[in-house]
Amino acid sequence: MSAQKPHILLITTDEQHRDTIFAPCKPYSLPGLEHLMEQSTNYENAYTASPVCLPARCTWMTGLYPFTTGCCSNRMGRSLPRQLPNLFTCLKEAGYHTSMHGKCHFIPVPYPATKREVTQEYEHFLLYYRSLGMDHLDAQDGNNVSLWYYDDYSKEMEEKDCLKPYKQTYQAGPQPFRLPDFPLAEKDHPDSWVGRKAMEWISQQDPATPQFTWVSFSGPHYPMDAPSDWFDRVDMDRDMERIFRPGEWEKRDKLNCNGYYGPGTTEGSGNAPGGAQKEFDENYWRDWRRRYYANVVQIDDMICRIVALAEEKYGDNLLIVFTSDHGDMMGNHSLWGKNFSLYEDVLRVPLLIRYPGQKEKRTVAERVSSVDLFPTILAQAGCEQVVCDGLPLDQVVEMGGREVIVSCCEGRIAILQDGFKLCRNRYDRTGQEYMELYDLNRDPHEFENLWDQPEYREQQTVLLAALQQWEEKYGALSVLFEGKNQKGKPYWYAGK
Repeated sequence: MSAQKPHILLITTDEQHRDTIFAPCKPYSLPGLEHLMEQSTNYENAYTASPVCLPARCTWMTGLYPFTTGCCSNRMGRSLPRQLPNLFTCLKEAGYHTSMHGKCHFIPVPYPATKREVTQEYEHFLLYYRSLGMDHLDAQDGNNVSLWYYDDYSKEMEEKDCLKPYKQTYQAGPQPFRLPDFPLAEKDHPDSWVGRKAMEWISQQDPATPQFTWVSFSGPHYPMDAPSDWFDRVDMDRDMERIFRPGEWEKRDKLNCNGYYGPGTTEGSGNAPGGAQKEFDENYWRDWRRRYYANVVQIDDMICRIVALAEEKYGDNLLIVFTSDHGDMMGNHSLWGKNFSLYEDVLRVPLLIRYPGQKEKRTVAERVSSVDLFPTILAQAGCEQVVCDGLPLDQVVEMGGREVIVSCCEGRIAILQDGFKLCRNRYDRTGQEYMELYDLNRDPHEFENLWDQPEYREQQTVLLAALQQWEEKYGALSVLFEGKNQKGKPYWYAGK
């Protein structure tokens, strides 16, 4: 007897640019995702609710914006509140058996406490994760975390005497222009480990019990560490061109001029002399992109195998979701990484959903948000809907898509409406704020900051008014920029 409720397979990646999936011409093939795309609903204009990991992942879990949960930062502030309904608790109440394999990041990582020479305990993190409603967890909590702390992956690598060379390779400190090679066997790579653990779990499950399986890959997030086995699957002579414009940073009126000239904004600055990514030449960018693509291809191979196993196990009674928490600059505008970036490269994400029984491709052009994923999964599982900031995707599409898109994290917020985008950024090093305005219809790559240009005063006023409406409704700006809502309460009261 098979379960009446659909089995749910949620596959997520970390920091994957949408063009690695949706670009018409790519320097590699993706058999797993290409097969899935041909049988899925392809949401071509999906936006993340946050440009960084923890807030984006807490939105997946709850359908709430970061300023509603108060989960606004990777490094400080609030963990995902256990009292909030989340994917695991809601699906367990509906009779699902739940598991997670890979990266969680629902609690801020104490970066200042990390030590290169010591791997530290992580049990309190793992206990917290399991308390969120998971029946089973295989934790590989991010490529950096596995170097600093004993998650399940690093414990196993130490038992195999592999952890030390792994740490030595990636904790040697900034090495300008150098992108190190993965030092272990392909099977011991974090993404291979996550895929293998997920397949072992799926193969053991009873189809009579509805299953929710979340496979959460840490790649292609830096350090671009795909094993060299995958390099030959990428033809860099067919690479998509980097998007940049000579002299685009000369006015220094955009936050990320600090990443281009130094001392840095996005993560790529840490590998550049003086933190200035302008120092990277085309040889560096070619090598960086080749490694990033190789990791995408590697993960696709695991996705292909996982989906095939799930189809064999569960048949057509299966909901498959694939997405990423946010994108990466990927060398565009001569930057890589995502921190401090509100570019479309980071805010737009791939989103594929194969609904139970779906056999044909469907393309959706309407704009949707990652806040809509939580209520969509609950609706498909037959769960009672929970009050949240999102709506089931079919409702959003029927309404013509989201009129306003908001994406934010600590110190940053972007709001999109009528083809224009307003960004408010605070630069942590100096406290300076940068206001940016873009006409995405005329300038889709966001080269020209139109802030305070007289001919765009009307659009600027409209977007500032929209931002004010969000502040009045949620206390959004106070939560993001001051750590408290508009009533002066701490951030954990946000939206209340």
